[in-house]
Amino acid sequence: MTDYFAFYGTLMQGAGDAATPRTEGLVRRIGPCRLAGILRDHGSYPGYFPMPADARATGGDAAREGHVVAELHAVLRPEAFAVFDDWEGYDPRDEAGSLYVRRRIALVEPAGVHAWVYVSQQSEDDPVLKDGDWRAHRRLNGAGDAEGF
Repeated sequence: MTDYFAFYGTLMQGAGDAATPRTEGLVRRIGPCRLAGILRDHGSYPGYFPMPADARATGGDAAREGHVVAELHAVLRPEAFAVFDDWEGYDPRDEAGSLYVRRRIALVEPAGVHAWVYVSQQSEDDPVLKDGDWRAHRRLNGAGDAEGF
């Protein structure tokens, strides 16, 4: 069975900078995807907060509005987990002390696909990105594209 990552921030193509780890050889980009939840601006990087399952199940306003733009990537090598865990500040032996935790989540699109996603454990008071799109947010705020990321 293939493992997938859904990247919503600096690991997406054109959303990183010189410090962002390269993804070539670790994962293969499949295409766009969407996550249920909200994206918050933690400064130089975003934080994903999943939508509670009960909000998704009821299909209310929150379920329609809470979508995050992401990219689906197939894992090519198991080393990808260690590289991305390190980048995201995730230590599986110390989840309470981690900036993010890695969770396998059902995607909104494509339906029926589950992917590993880094869930923020940082401030829920940081500003919400209403459109749920980190790459567009960076462009609007003058960050531009980072080639090769």
